[in-house]
Amino acid sequence: MRFLIVSAAALASCVLLGACAGYRFPGAPASGTGTVSGQVTVVPCAPVEKADAPCQGKPAANIAMIFTSSSSEQVIAQTDSAGNYAVELKAGKWTVAIKGAMRVISGPSTVTVEAGGSVIANYVVDSGIRLPAPAAGPVSPPSD
Repeated sequence: MRFLIVSAAALASCVLLGACAGYRFPGAPASGTGTVSGQVTVVPCAPVEKADAPCQGKPAANIAMIFTSSSSEQVIAQTDSAGNYAVELKAGKWTVAIKGAMRVISGPSTVTVEAGGSVIANYVVDSGIRLPAPAAGPVSPPSD
């Protein structure tokens, strides 16, 4: 009888430990995942900038960052008002794109995520602000 009680207690302990093995503390990355974070800035800041003091970029708020895995899984991260983003991704290589018409000027086109690791990937994107095209041909003053 004692053997039966000890065996039942051992089995109950194994079940309890197995149930706790899947527990993840809040804020901790899931097993087999890592974090990619960074900041997105946008340039130019205005259609006309001083040649001696161009804008170095401003935070790109509410930009959707699209991460695509080699198995075509997509995860979207949104930048906050300061242009910062963070996303938890499965370990592996991910292709990075910006949703919309903005073009990436600098920043990695792919990131490799390691389980339990973190990657910082900052981006500069083109705002699309351009000067108006110059008039074609010579410009004459209006006649009275």
